[in-house]
Amino acid sequence: MAAIVRRGLLPTEIEYLAAESTEIDIVPSLSLDRVRLLGGIYGPFRPPATCKVPLWLAINLRSKKKCKIVPPEWMSVGDLREAYDQEVRAAPFAKLPQDYAIIAKVLLETASSDIPDSDQIRGLLKDLREARQAKVISGLSAINSAHLEMTNVTSLEICELRAFFTTAFNHLKAIESNAAATNDAEETNNTAENDLSGLDGGHALTFDDTTMG
Repeated sequence: MAAIVRRGLLPTEIEYLAAESTEIDIVPSLSLDRVRLLGGIYGPFRPPATCKVPLWLAINLRSKKKCKIVPPEWMSVGDLREAYDQEVRAAPFAKLPQDYAIIAKVLLETASSDIPDSDQIRGLLKDLREARQAKVISGLSAINSAHLEMTNVTSLEICELRAFFTTAFNHLKAIESNAAATNDAEETNNTAENDLSGLDGGHALTFDDTTMG
């Protein structure tokens, strides 16, 4: 049986990688010396001092009530409102943390009480997401089979759009290929007609009884 070829990452895989690679601040509620993990050495944990840990560890400690989450600076009402305003005013996508949607989703699901104005944050994230999706749709007219501007588009957004754009690009390539084949055929016909019209003083040859005699 042939292996199934899959291009790109699934949303769950992107979330896993974000949890591994993203570091956030926490305020620990326990005292520990440095901890060595696969991703590095973290700590010491000395409340009420903050320390940086991977997102997955922060969520694990928070679920056990061993820390409080310090939300990222960009995850505030002011910063998100500014990002939304920029999104709706300017043509390019606003520059946001690569995994902003995943980080925000995880933190709001597991530590919403640690995030000031969490309900407003949810609403602004929803508005921001919809504004970026609308920008993608409005930019469909600029798609060509060779290039698509994706500056500041996040990994998750690319993942969500991959299937659609793959199909769109394939259709565009098929249309361009058919158009090129039609143009080649027309050029061949025109060349043949020009070659024939150049015979017999510019007139096409005709055969009658005299000619055959």
